[in-house]
Formats: sequence, C-alpha cells, structure tokens
Amino acid sequence: MKLIMASRFVVLTLAVIRSVNVLASGIDPEVEACIRKNAPEASAIQHIRLRSEGPMFEEKVLTATVYWKHFPTGTSNLLAVFDEPEDISGSRLLFLEKPSGNEIYLYMPALFKVRRITSGRISSSMYGMDFSYEDFQWIYNMLSTAVSEQRPDGEMEGEPMYVLAVTPTEKKSKYQTILSYFDKKSCVIRKVEFYGDGGELRKLLLVEPGGVKPVSGILVPHAFLMRDLKKHSETELTVTAMKVDPPIADAVFDPARLKDSRDIE
Repeated sequence: MKLIMASRFVVLTLAVIRSVNVLASGIDPEVEACIRKNAPEASAIQHIRLRSEGPMFEEKVLTATVYWKHFPTGTSNLLAVFDEPEDISGSRLLFLEKPSGNEIYLYMPALFKVRRITSGRISSSMYGMDFSYEDFQWIYNMLSTAVSEQRPDGEMEGEPMYVLAVTPTEKKSKYQTILSYFDKKSCVIRKVEFYGDGGELRKLLLVEPGGVKPVSGILVPHAFLMRDLKKHSETELTVTAMKVDPPIADAVFDPARLKDSRDIE
C-alpha cells in the first residue's frame, strides 16, 4: 500500500502532528482516520525535557519549548527554544520544511550568530543527545519528501499494531527504513525502529504506555526513550506541558528573527 513521494503520513506522533496531504487510496482509510483523531489541526506548543546518559559521559539534561505550525502549502515549520543548561540557554533551533529540502538554522547567544546546519551534518548529535538533527525532524513529522507505505500488522507485548514504513529520500540520511508501530486500539505510537545500512537496527524509540495522556480531547504520548544501539546510550524525552492549536505568528519561524531575545508568546 505505497504512497507516492509527494504524499505524507503521520509517522511519529511525539507532537501528535497532523498530516493533511495523505492520499487516502494509499492506506486503509480506517487506519488514517484513527491516527488523525489524535492530532492537532494546525499547531502545537510543547515544553520538553531531554535527559541523556551513557557509559562514556555524565548525565545531560536539556529543557526547551517547541513551536510547531502546519501551513496551507502542506509543509510545517518548527522552532525549539532552549532554556537549560545555562551554557545554551536562549539558543534556538529552527526547522523549515521545503519540497526542495528542509533548512535548519541554529542560533547560539554566546556567538550572536545564526548559522545553517548543512545536509552533511543532519546525522550529527543534537547538543550531545541521542537525537540527531535528522531524528528531530522525523519525530515532528517534517517529511514531505519521504516515501511511505503501510506494512502488514505487527505485534508488541501481545498487543496488535499497525505498522507504517518510511524510506528517507535525503541523500545524507543515515537511515534506509523507519518502522513505526501504532496501537490498534488507541492508534497511539508505541515504538519506532530506525534501520541503517544493511538493514541494521541503529536506534529504537519507545513510548511509555502509562505516559499517554489526554490533552484537549486527543491522546498525547508524554514519555519517550531513544536508545542508540551502537553507542549504548539513551535519552529520555518528557513532554511536561502542551497546548493544542494555539495561535502562533508566522514570523516566529523567520530565520532573521532568531536573534530576537523577546518572548515569543
């Protein structure tokens, strides 16, 4: 049940991001409707906490506010404003989704300079976490150029799952395939498998079932664990607060305004 390249589907629902350009002929309409019901219409604001640890480094903790907005063009933009730790407080990470290729910009207050993250660095670790810049884009469903398909149903801990597969089209991507497992009862994401060259399982994202909470009438996962199976490290991602479909000005996603120290909200 393949989707053409220009289509998109909800792959990861960390922000429970809505996908509005799906071709219904490419996926079971009931599956599509079930997953869509747990998604904002057009925007979301999340407060998140990232905690990483591994055998080769001490515990790292980051906090940030994430602003996501979907546009009539079918693309989405995302801005992450970091609060902690002190050495990166005020830094901003901007993702602009474009059919020709996503653009990523980083602003660090200490340097007072905005720089662009090139495609060759999308697989680099983001602030030393187990999430790369590419992972962050996948999690927030910024994948309009990806090729998607629905696979045969799977199982997790004895529970039946819908299985969706995505093949990245970005040449610099380190993944060949990404498999997402959705609980068939709630249609909430439960697990994501990231496969690299040769079909090797590189990373595993797990969702804590007890961390799924209702927010404004939709079910939102609040607790995630990303495991890097090669580095033997892991990062917890916790959603500490969320607003569904709040007003967000388009100017928030202007690269020229990343140096603006004023509050966004």
